[in-house]
Amino acid sequence: MSKAELLAPAQDFDCFAAALNAGADAVYLGLDRFSARAGATNFTQDELIRALDIAHLHGRKIYLTVNTLFKDHETDMLYDLLNKAYMNGLDAVIVQDIGVISLITEMFPLLPVHASTQAAVTGSDGIRFLQEMGVKRVVPARELSLSEIQKLIEETGAEIECFIHGSLCYSYSGKCLLSSFIGGRSGNRGRCAQPCRLPYDDSYLLSLKDLCTIDILPRLIKAGICSFKIEGRMKNAGYVYGVTSLYRKYMDMYYDGRFKVDPSDKKRLISYYTRGGNCEGYYDRHNGKEMITFDSPSYRTEEDVNDNKTITAVLTTNVDISCTIEKGRPVSIKVFDEVSECSTDTDIVPEPSVNHPLTNDEVIKQLKKSGQPGVLVRDAGVKLDDGLFLTKAQLNSVRRSGLESYIKQRLLPYKRISGEIRGPQAKRRPAYDGACEVRVMVNDRNQLYAASKSRADALIVPISYLAATKEESLDFYGKRIHMWLPYVIRDNGKKNSPEALTEMIRACLEEYDVAGAYISNLESIGLLKKAGFKGQITGDLHLYAYNGFAYDVFDSYGINTTVPVELNSGELTDRGITGEDLIVYGRIPVMVSANCVYNSIHGCKRSGEHKLYLKDRKGHRPYVHCICDECTNVIYNSVRTCITDETELIERIKPSSVRFMFTDETGEEVSDILDRYYDTRISISTKDTLIAIYTKGHLKRGVD
Repeated sequence: MSKAELLAPAQDFDCFAAALNAGADAVYLGLDRFSARAGATNFTQDELIRALDIAHLHGRKIYLTVNTLFKDHETDMLYDLLNKAYMNGLDAVIVQDIGVISLITEMFPLLPVHASTQAAVTGSDGIRFLQEMGVKRVVPARELSLSEIQKLIEETGAEIECFIHGSLCYSYSGKCLLSSFIGGRSGNRGRCAQPCRLPYDDSYLLSLKDLCTIDILPRLIKAGICSFKIEGRMKNAGYVYGVTSLYRKYMDMYYDGRFKVDPSDKKRLISYYTRGGNCEGYYDRHNGKEMITFDSPSYRTEEDVNDNKTITAVLTTNVDISCTIEKGRPVSIKVFDEVSECSTDTDIVPEPSVNHPLTNDEVIKQLKKSGQPGVLVRDAGVKLDDGLFLTKAQLNSVRRSGLESYIKQRLLPYKRISGEIRGPQAKRRPAYDGACEVRVMVNDRNQLYAASKSRADALIVPISYLAATKEESLDFYGKRIHMWLPYVIRDNGKKNSPEALTEMIRACLEEYDVAGAYISNLESIGLLKKAGFKGQITGDLHLYAYNGFAYDVFDSYGINTTVPVELNSGELTDRGITGEDLIVYGRIPVMVSANCVYNSIHGCKRSGEHKLYLKDRKGHRPYVHCICDECTNVIYNSVRTCITDETELIERIKPSSVRFMFTDETGEEVSDILDRYYDTRISISTKDTLIAIYTKGHLKRGVD
């Protein structure tokens, strides 16, 4: 088994140097655009090229984070963003956006693509989908257990990269819209304001402790994880060096057969920023109040190491030099190390000298003055004819020519020609000219009964309800039925496991005339195929289609998409896609979590469903739906979205369906809202709203 890679973060060049000096095998970093840590210093293009050369000289790698969602006009920037780094040997790019993955694999076929943890992959079917797209490595959701990860490796053969240290998000990464809807700073765009670190119900219920896995490192290695990732692209060089060096030490100890954690090392490790204590993440637990900070989300503790030193000395490449200076011949120089050598003939010819002939010591002294950043000349030898002379400047030029040729030769295997093509164009799509359905998504049986009797065209029903009510002979009053699959599919023995869901799908197909399915994850695509589903598939709002290229990918799989909830009306119009599902009413799910608010407050109930409200510091009340049978928490926005009066926009983007999302409404409220909608939509110019307190979401402001 090959050794696992140690992957360290870098927000700037000092952090990059610290990572290399501390023993990182690879470094991940971002440019000043399209990085999920937009608040980090990040790298310029020139700094990235310099870092690539330094890393490659030392046999290390650099992965570039391009892990935000791209708007349509931004996809045109992708070629220029990556081409220079691609030509200079960029080792991989880390991506969230499905459309961007398709673009990169087409424009830069030799560039390995790693799927970001923002893609929220939780199962083998999700990995296989990405493998079909050309993805080489997957960073799965951090919520997976070690046994789940091991099964992913065994079933797919994919490279799996996992976090071993640093901050944890409360929500599945990529399924969080809380910062976006509270303040317009989207985590999907690298600008998360971390509202989960604020108090709710006068406690820090959504703030997780930091991850530290040093004690279970041997088990992680044995599981077959290929790369161990340290979180921290917002942290300083002292953190990067301290954390990386300690994990380097204990990974090496494991491979040397002498692993044993020194308590003083662990104490120092967790003192490099500690957020209310540390935990071992989800590797051995599904959730738990032991993971929550409760009292404070702050990093400050009495034992914290306040180490802000910068580590600027990058590792040096050690070489030896041999120089030949012969009468009447150009000077030649050979630079070599343990694995390679490079010989160079210069255009410098020595002159005869009577009074001051060169000596061996003079030549060696000059040759050992490296003058080349990152290169140290350990030893130098010379073959020198008698009675010859060279100036110091000439000797410096000889040395420089030799070292430059050596570096060029060492880096040559990493260099590539320019990207294959400038970039494909998104497909031209005819405007949707079919009828626009009204679809109602329900969350409990009372809502289901009320919606069934409404004037809506179709119902979107949780598959668990459909499977559980097949003995009740439900009357849907001729409405089309769409199965709503879980937000997350996990191989965890719960009702959202692939096996359980496959059986539910088959049972529903036998019992009902199912027209379609709503899905929130990549895993569902393969699952529906296995179950023999032939109906319409609609990707819900967490299957992001910000841009036309993402839409095209999903469309190629027969999947319709939901109009993105983070784009403003102008961006939606410019996007030019019609015939999607448009959410016109309801609470937007702003967090999907494996951790459980109900458990943290009241203790685990293990089965059934529980609903509660939190209270933030401004008095707003987010709604929480705890789905115990799936061990999933969904936190909804405190204010309902309502855009039913945006008739001009709806006419421009021509949705194939408009959706009402009911969450905590009573059956009576469902009936009243749907009746009011049908009564007022008769007039296209109406400005009546369905409810008194509402938001239009991002239609006016959008996100940066």
